[in-house]
Amino acid sequence: MKNLIYFGLILIFCACSSNPQKEMEKKLIGEWCNPYTYQSTGELKGFNFKKDGVCEAINIPSLDLKTWEIKDGYLIIKGTSIEEDGSKEAYETKEKIEQLTADSLSLVVQEANPRLAFLYLNTKIIKEKVTPQVNTTVEQDSTVNTDVQ
Repeated sequence: MKNLIYFGLILIFCACSSNPQKEMEKKLIGEWCNPYTYQSTGELKGFNFKKDGVCEAINIPSLDLKTWEIKDGYLIIKGTSIEEDGSKEAYETKEKIEQLTADSLSLVVQEANPRLAFLYLNTKIIKEKVTPQVNTTVEQDSTVNTDVQ
């Protein structure tokens, strides 16, 4: 009976100490890239979410990202956008997290009808799940038949 009480207290403690916000933050830490870009170009482009809210862009030279946070189910990323002429302006995005697993992150735009805005895969698995398209060139016969019948 005594063991059952201790087991029950442990379950209650675990249930109370579980923080969904912190769990999401732990899952988000790592590199996340767009699978469509990888499939079409073979390039990994996306975000590196680090501990303590530090964020970096992966292969996106127009973004100098600084911070990330999750607030009320939204992923907020802040930094600087670098324009082609070299000018800089503040960059901030706030997207609703629709799904976050160890492998995928989907963000939606919250409008009247929510729609998928971004899908990212963890770079640890992207190469297993997505195959880049290979650009092939077809050699054409250099002789042209100009005979008209």
